[in-house]
Amino acid sequence: MKECSFDKDAPAMKLIDFCESEFTVDKNIKIQTERRIRIKIFNERGYSYANIQIPYNGRKKVSKITDISAYIYSIDPLNKITIQKIEKRQIFKDKSAEGVSTIAFTFPNLKPGSVIEYRYKKTDKNTIHFEPWFFQDRIPTLHSICKIIKPSSLKLDNRFITYDSVKRDYSVKYPKYTYPVETYTYSLSQIPSFRLEPMMTSVKDNLQRMEFALTPSFGFVDFSFSGNNKWRMFNSILSKAPFFGGLANKKIPGTDSIINSAKRFTSFSDKVNFIYETVKSKISWDESQTFYVDDELENVWKEGVGNSAEINFILLNLLRKLEIESYPILVSTRENGKPDKEFLSFSQFDGVDVLLKDSVSTYFILDGTQKYQSYKIPPLNILNRDVFIVDSDSSKWVSVYDARPLLKTTSSANGFIDKEGVMTGEAFLYHYDLMKSQHMNERNRKKLDEYNEEEEEKDFIEKYSNDIKVDSITEKDADDALKPLTTNFKYRYKLSQTEDYYFLDPFFLASFRKNPFTDTVRTTEIDFGANQYYGTSIYLEVPENFDIAELPTNKLLRMPDSSMMFRRLVSRENDKILFRNTFEFYRSVFYPEEYPMVREFFIRMYGFINEPIVLKKKK
Repeated sequence: MKECSFDKDAPAMKLIDFCESEFTVDKNIKIQTERRIRIKIFNERGYSYANIQIPYNGRKKVSKITDISAYIYSIDPLNKITIQKIEKRQIFKDKSAEGVSTIAFTFPNLKPGSVIEYRYKKTDKNTIHFEPWFFQDRIPTLHSICKIIKPSSLKLDNRFITYDSVKRDYSVKYPKYTYPVETYTYSLSQIPSFRLEPMMTSVKDNLQRMEFALTPSFGFVDFSFSGNNKWRMFNSILSKAPFFGGLANKKIPGTDSIINSAKRFTSFSDKVNFIYETVKSKISWDESQTFYVDDELENVWKEGVGNSAEINFILLNLLRKLEIESYPILVSTRENGKPDKEFLSFSQFDGVDVLLKDSVSTYFILDGTQKYQSYKIPPLNILNRDVFIVDSDSSKWVSVYDARPLLKTTSSANGFIDKEGVMTGEAFLYHYDLMKSQHMNERNRKKLDEYNEEEEEKDFIEKYSNDIKVDSITEKDADDALKPLTTNFKYRYKLSQTEDYYFLDPFFLASFRKNPFTDTVRTTEIDFGANQYYGTSIYLEVPENFDIAELPTNKLLRMPDSSMMFRRLVSRENDKILFRNTFEFYRSVFYPEEYPMVREFFIRMYGFINEPIVLKKKK
């Protein structure tokens, strides 16, 4: 096989993607899943699909991976098939006692035409979370098969998000003295690869898939209700369950001093900010995003490490101790995909955040894993998503929306161009709200033992242009979540040149350099995350030995529905130029049918952005 017959440009394809999950119920639910994946590599671009990572929750041995085997099949020069086994020493386990562990291995000695295959078993204990089955992937799939074996007493609902009809088979066996055992098999063939598009919503929102709802069995209560009654019953039990709602009022030893300190503040804002920042500084996030509390909150507080649910339940607990009206909310983060209000399923949630209300009916959503973010700003990972409030009195679904430009960046610079066409000056960058949080998180991910903060900041500024040299960097308010991050630096910028003409890019400090919307067709939603604002201001002095040959003119570009706007204002007085630009989003989500309008706006806007200030050297 030289190519995929139904996706000819694919660098690799899945020949088989198979799973068999068997449920057993004793006092708790155990799920044992066998996975088998076989991939054909067509060319060198497909080699990346031979780097395998299998995540699992290793904390308290909730999950474990066993029986791993992996092989490479190749054809030698004599046209014979050779088989190479991946040895145990080539399989690495990153065991994390704190969060998500990983099995990782790579298939060596690959050649175009090789076939790789691996299998493993995964066991999950004490869980009612059952992962969706994705028929589709970033490479095409010839056969995708999901097989489920369960006792008839266990209720498992499902829904399909596919373009094609899924083949379904059903059988049942009647063992003695136990419930009948049911087997469901779902299969789909010749599934094309999923094509990533810029600024789209979660990949999981767009893949062909099947989602499951494993009915909760708190004391084997039957959830055979319809419509909103399901969510009301679900909320009633969850809000009183000791592992969820009961945690909000549980005493956590060692927190009394924090509560007493918070009580000294008189304003609502100061109390909330103190508790929020204290919890974030006290407890490190183990990078595990979940709505399960795996450990006693007392231990989490004492040890200073917890998953997302544990951190946020401690946050909720302390706010309740201060008599601040607050509730746990079930969320599905952007990476996890949008939740479905019509489908009662634990599996569609991957987190629990905290909703609180002040005395003037203003609501805030807090997530203690967002280290660099103010409590006044909703987490980016749930913006424009629905969340479920768990409340014994009035549970409900609500949409998280904020009209403010939460992704906001401004820059200002003054500059003087010398006789050789080199611009020097001073600049200020301001990152606000979610933009600040994103910038600080990016920096934190890059930190190494030999990390140099000034060099990292310089890289952040210089990565958009090789012609900028930066020094004398200072930073302000990096650790104050309520204030913007201010970066001040001196710069040296060499203008590009053609003979006597010199070209100044007015956006030499901007972080957007390439139009993401050049394709003529789009199939997914555009998701900018949040409303946005970018502002630049440049004050420029031109020396006497230069003439201003060409100066961009004032421009105003607006979307037909006024959802986006680009404005440029240019003023000149003799050898001094003031250049201002603003770019504003008043909407953050656009539907595929709106893409032609968005594309046209961006093409025109980038045409304006790429217009330089042209100087000519006098002879």
